[in-house]
Amino acid sequence: MTGSPDHRAGLCADCAHHRITGNRRGSRFYMCGLAKTDTRFRRYPPLPVVSCPGYEQGAPDPWSEYRHEDSDDES
Repeated sequence: MTGSPDHRAGLCADCAHHRITGNRRGSRFYMCGLAKTDTRFRRYPPLPVVSCPGYEQGAPDPWSEYRHEDSDDES
């Protein structure tokens, strides 16, 4: 198992099985595609995910490049 456990979403951030959903208020949720066929996986796992038997390297989360409002961008 590899990945980016230091990212806010943990392994979900670049897992091949993740899908990002959201709401009108701007919240993002990581949905696990494996949950559709395997009851061992939660549809929306608590983040960050640091260990997962279904993890497979995939495309990185496109949101990972964006900084959050609470960052130290202002000098």
